[in-house]
Amino acid sequence: MTTAHNKQQQVTALAGVAYALPVVPVLILMSTNNVLSGIYAAHHGLALSAIATVMLIAGLFDAVTDPTIGYWSDRYHARTGSRKPFVVAGTILLMPSAWFLLNPGEGVTLTYFLVWYLLFYLAATLFQIPHQTWGGEISPVSEEKSKVYAYRNYAGYAGMIIFAAIPLLPFSEGTKVTPDTMRTLVVAAAVLLLPTLYMMLRHAPTGAHRPDRDRVHENPFRALVAIAHNKPAMWFIAAAIAHAVAGAFYIALKFMMMESYLGLGQYYVHLLLFHLVAASLAIKPAVSFIQRVGKIKAWKFAYMLSMLVSLLLLLVLLNNAYSLALFVLFNAAYAVVSAIANVASFSLLSDIADYGTYKSGVDRSATYFSLMSLSAKTCMALGIAASIALAGWFGFNPAAETQGAMVFWGLALCMCVIPILLNLIAVYCISKITVNERRHAAIRKRLDARAARAQQPSNNNASLATAHPAQG
Repeated sequence: MTTAHNKQQQVTALAGVAYALPVVPVLILMSTNNVLSGIYAAHHGLALSAIATVMLIAGLFDAVTDPTIGYWSDRYHARTGSRKPFVVAGTILLMPSAWFLLNPGEGVTLTYFLVWYLLFYLAATLFQIPHQTWGGEISPVSEEKSKVYAYRNYAGYAGMIIFAAIPLLPFSEGTKVTPDTMRTLVVAAAVLLLPTLYMMLRHAPTGAHRPDRDRVHENPFRALVAIAHNKPAMWFIAAAIAHAVAGAFYIALKFMMMESYLGLGQYYVHLLLFHLVAASLAIKPAVSFIQRVGKIKAWKFAYMLSMLVSLLLLLVLLNNAYSLALFVLFNAAYAVVSAIANVASFSLLSDIADYGTYKSGVDRSATYFSLMSLSAKTCMALGIAASIALAGWFGFNPAAETQGAMVFWGLALCMCVIPILLNLIAVYCISKITVNERRHAAIRKRLDARAARAQQPSNNNASLATAHPAQG
């Protein structure tokens, strides 16, 4: 039941939409990661082994940049109460790096791909981590956080829908994603960038600001050690890692599998568009489902459903007359998985960050989100590299006109069997998380009470004594 106090902290539609809008141009560009390997292999002549090497280096690069950005975002927020400068800087820096990555011209080298790939994802991280963290700060109420992240998911799917729709426009040549398509995507993102940033800066609230002297002077090592003692956070990150690798094994080969194995490359954007529209339509019922059963149970359900629908992919890979229809069914079911998992996981991590603030007395929210981003991107890069390499070991060659007899088993292993096993591990990890909605509500009451005491001039000495409740 919603209390009067909670009603005062409800997020308006204008605030939620304004906060989420910059995600649209960012996701237009980031959606290219699903096809980037195939584009550079098929159109720019890079070997799969070289592309896998770049993905591996990118994963190691993220291991440094993600926690660093989270750390400085937290320090700036502790001083000012805002994360907007990081978000703006990330979106602006994303445009030139996207242009050179997605519009490479002739004579592409491995060094060229590596440099612009790293710069592109550095800019994306500079936007993503502070923006994801900010969503959980707009309102401290757990249910409202789910609504905020639902708006963010709507914007993300809108960006991905634009990505999928551009090849279908009249000026496009056919329906396949080509280098010309990539150039158009950058232009579309650039057109949307300034108006969406203006709406965000004008109408999105920063949330309550609680100055945190301890956070301003904290060093990165201490922050990471403190997070390592947050058991729910560790289980969350373990689940995120397992699912990220599972998704990477599938995503790495989806475009190339449709193009070179099934011969259905002309339907790639149609199926992607169908999946994204279905996922967008599923967000509202997903939020209702999450509020009914709780974030933890909803997240577990999503991953269990993903294991079931992965079995459909085995039938798709048989490459018979029903493969396209089965792939449509697979995309519809996976749309429901995406809608539930995306909203539940982000909202749950914000609650876990509040738990960490309560236990340690220091707000490290962006550092939590940076670790989730790091685990997702690093493991995505490693998973993509491993999936491409393993499929290649089974003889899969996207540039070849025909594929060998063992290719089916390689694709089945990478896109079905391994993801099922990894999602099973993720479900187990989620079941160990203990920060549910009822526990979070109690944590927020104590955090609000602590903040109220700290803001009373006459209680400055008392506030220092209560800054670290975990020690009392």
